[in-house]
Amino acid sequence: MSTSVLADTDQKSIDILKAIIMDTVRNANSGHTGGPLSSLDFTYVLFKDFLSFDPDDPNWFNRDRFVMSIGHESALLYSMLALVGWLGIDDLKKFRQLGSLTPGHPERGLTPGVEATTGPLGQGVGNAVGMAVSESILNKLFGNDIVNHYTYVLHGDGDIQEPIAQGSIALAGHWKLHKLIAYYDSNDAQISGKVSRSDSTDYALMYKSHGWSVIEVDGHNKDEIRSAIRKAQMEIEKPTVIIGHTKMANGCATMEGDHNTHGAPLPHDEIANTKKKLGLDPNSFFNLPNEIVEEFQSSYDFARSEVQAWNNNLSARYQDKVFKEKWDLAMNGDIPDNVEFPNYEVGEAIATRKVWGAVIEAMAPYMPTLVGGSADLEPSNVTSGFAEMVKDFGPSMRSGRNFAYGVREFPMGAINNGIAQHGGMKVFGATFFVFSDYERPALRLRALQNLDAVSEYTHDSIYVGEDGPTHQPIEHLMACRSIPNLLVLRPADANEAVHAIKMSFSLKRPSIVLLSRQGLPVLNREEYASSSQVEKGGYIISDADSPDIIIYSSGSEIHLALDAKKALDKFKVRVINMFSWELFDEQSAEYKNTIFDLSFKGLRVSIEAGITMGWERFTGLEGLNIGINSFGESAPGKDVANHFGLNSESVIEKILEKLI
Repeated sequence: MSTSVLADTDQKSIDILKAIIMDTVRNANSGHTGGPLSSLDFTYVLFKDFLSFDPDDPNWFNRDRFVMSIGHESALLYSMLALVGWLGIDDLKKFRQLGSLTPGHPERGLTPGVEATTGPLGQGVGNAVGMAVSESILNKLFGNDIVNHYTYVLHGDGDIQEPIAQGSIALAGHWKLHKLIAYYDSNDAQISGKVSRSDSTDYALMYKSHGWSVIEVDGHNKDEIRSAIRKAQMEIEKPTVIIGHTKMANGCATMEGDHNTHGAPLPHDEIANTKKKLGLDPNSFFNLPNEIVEEFQSSYDFARSEVQAWNNNLSARYQDKVFKEKWDLAMNGDIPDNVEFPNYEVGEAIATRKVWGAVIEAMAPYMPTLVGGSADLEPSNVTSGFAEMVKDFGPSMRSGRNFAYGVREFPMGAINNGIAQHGGMKVFGATFFVFSDYERPALRLRALQNLDAVSEYTHDSIYVGEDGPTHQPIEHLMACRSIPNLLVLRPADANEAVHAIKMSFSLKRPSIVLLSRQGLPVLNREEYASSSQVEKGGYIISDADSPDIIIYSSGSEIHLALDAKKALDKFKVRVINMFSWELFDEQSAEYKNTIFDLSFKGLRVSIEAGITMGWERFTGLEGLNIGINSFGESAPGKDVANHFGLNSESVIEKILEKLI
């Protein structure tokens, strides 16, 4: 096929896709039209001429990753996936409808070909950075013949205005992720009007200042786009951004450039007139001709041969025992049996944050795919030893497995999500628990996608002390418990912390582990129930027959509950360790009744160094909830605890008052 004929075919395909996008959004009476038309030329060229994937398996491991951070342009992605063959026209007709494969924003795990759940702007940029990090480390571990792909991300003005994107861009440049290629659709239009109303940033200069290669193109000139992608692929030192100067609603009859096309379907007459302008039948809807599909898929035989060659090579490499062990570990994510976990002596006073360091240092030599980092709190999060063992990831150390994130909690969370989305590595992030607020949007999307990633949060209560109320988490524990599908683990002592950390890396689900700054006595498990029972989420740590009082608690406050039991020697007291509400909720009704005990008529008490809201589910309306329903204070940890009545004397006094 001649160059001119090929160009005509490409333009015809793009025009047909424009019509399909307009029909998709109009049929749903909801969605975004202008942006997809703005970004279409780049996306079509990328998918048709450059993107490496297996037509028969959207999850082929060595595929190029494509992240649509600009998630409201989902109609564009779904139209492309229909061209690929992973969606059908009927799927497009169900756009934004209940139970369809074409929801309002792309959702990973639902729609084949969607790499990341994107909706809240900016996070997809961080996800793409994480995917590029994964490719770089796994490439070093397994070789060019096994892991060798590009990561592409499509983002727009809304993405780039969110600081999460800029923090991720800074790290990508610092790490010199040269196989990361971003396309910035710069169309000077947002929902509320022109971009210039709120932003005058020179983004080309911003990218350059962060160490990126910058290429600017006419975003509707396919030859310029192809040339830019080729240059980006040849760049071996820096990530590349291609800034495409485009028009919102490109190609429309009368509304081209109109910001009102951003977040709404086009009027019926505008769609009809635009189709006429493009040389299409205005009375034809959702028309995807077979010849257009066949032309797009004409390279599939070659793609399949490439995939088969990769599979054959993987099978050959798999015969090597060392490679096999590493590959299986990467794909399965299990903790090897030969890891020797620490065990702590009864009576030692150990801050549970120190256990984190000991456990990941024990795992690191046997898990070459264990990666993670701290948001500039390595000594406090006790990740310094891990960092020294595995070295910092960077341009001169592609095999490094520690990420020096700097003070970037939100980018850390989004990048770690990208690492989990990519697959092949176990990832963690670390910071103070109070800064989970900064990371929360990434935690939410992590839980939404059920990503296998772990957050270590230390300094988990007012016992952080002198740093004061800004650093003392009060509402954070309940806030995290409120996120669906997020596993919250709060161990009571060092040996229970070992179990918690092992679980967080073994259960293959989004998890956070809350660890203390202050030393906690290692409990005598001959006296108290074994910490191995944490798998139930809640368990009786100290029992009493026919109890008068049941105390529910977690973490460091378990010790306070046990002390209260000893002091209340005239009463029968049962102490329940509510280590993880989420795991407890997953137990059988029969087991849960052993903890809640429907026949119990005495006093139910909760003790936790945080807000009391939520504990009513265990203590009932007549129960006693001891906690902190205000912000903290600046003082040594014990003084703050005494101020809020979190000591044995005050707890006992409150219980006795309630009993009278």
